[in-house]
Amino acid sequence: MAAEAPPPLHQSFRGALDATTDLDDDRLGTTVFPQGFAETARTHFHTLHERKTSTISFDDVDGDIGDIRSVEDAFVLFGLKPDDRTSRREQIKMWKHIERAITAEIKRLTGSGRVEAYDQAKQLNANLDNVKRGFAGLQTKEIEHNQAQQRQMFEQAKKGLARSIALNEKERKREEKREMKALRARLAKRQAIEHENLDHAILVAVPPLQRRSCRVLELRRAETSLAAMKQYDDAKNVRRMLDKIEGPARRKYDAMMASRFDVAHEKLRMKHKEQQARQHEHIGTIKWSSKRRAEKHASIQRQKCANLDLDMRQANAFDQCKSPELVVHPSARHQRRRGFDATASQLNGRKLLDSIRGKKTDEHVYVAPVCGTHVFEKPLLDTHVYDMNSSHYMASE
Repeated sequence: MAAEAPPPLHQSFRGALDATTDLDDDRLGTTVFPQGFAETARTHFHTLHERKTSTISFDDVDGDIGDIRSVEDAFVLFGLKPDDRTSRREQIKMWKHIERAITAEIKRLTGSGRVEAYDQAKQLNANLDNVKRGFAGLQTKEIEHNQAQQRQMFEQAKKGLARSIALNEKERKREEKREMKALRARLAKRQAIEHENLDHAILVAVPPLQRRSCRVLELRRAETSLAAMKQYDDAKNVRRMLDKIEGPARRKYDAMMASRFDVAHEKLRMKHKEQQARQHEHIGTIKWSSKRRAEKHASIQRQKCANLDLDMRQANAFDQCKSPELVVHPSARHQRRRGFDATASQLNGRKLLDSIRGKKTDEHVYVAPVCGTHVFEKPLLDTHVYDMNSSHYMASE
């Protein structure tokens, strides 16, 4: 009696099975399951999922499998176009279906006891070998297609990287010009303020008293005394003597004060000139440092690109050395390890293109595990419980 197909999985249980793909043991969230539950449930779920999502019907095959001589004939027999692309698992399922049918036919012919049956068996066996080579070639073509796709994305990423470096260089130069202009404007404004302050200080400065000689002081006292005694002629003569003595002294004093102001202006001018020289040197240092940082960043990006290219070429060469395996469960050489999509060198083209476009590798949305909210002691209605001992499903009431 054929075993009854298990009922569809409950959505919460489906989420729990999806969570098992990231676990090493039989722990889902904080709930501990019996040993072996995760692997058994995952395998059964994937089988149901393949039945639901498969585009090939193996039950209603329209045609004689014995007439298949190539992969194209096999595709047409299963309702596909000769140039259609299918998953590796569906290719294996088609091959196994064909292999079982042709092997059974060969066994029937060789056991029939007829001479001409061996010629037919020989032809069927040759057809089977040809179909096998064709399905094996599909795996090789799939690898070559994926590698070509990754190479194309890698070349796009290289062009994008070159454009990004060029845009960054233009932006760096624009930012550098703005920074240099701001530095020069700040220095010019500060120097203008200092010059204005100096002019104002000279304008409001109180000049020091002029020192006079003893003879000038005696003549002034004599002038005052003679004027008080109404000896105006003598006072007039003393004034003439004072004018002759004080005139050159006054001009010398004025020249000395003007020289002091000129010295102050000259000191300020030399100070501003030195500041401008230091700023020019500072600007040159900033330009050189900015250019060096940009060149270093561009060199690192180019070297990173070259390293990724080398890693991808080596990984592709290793994949090309793998022999095709026409089995549902391939060996470890053909199985993808955990984290393959994020770290595999074969996918460096996609990863580099994503990084150029700004997509982060850890840019994911956290979803809480379904098993953390599921009450196993009191399950919801229409929840299916898997019994490890009897290996079948029981629906909750």
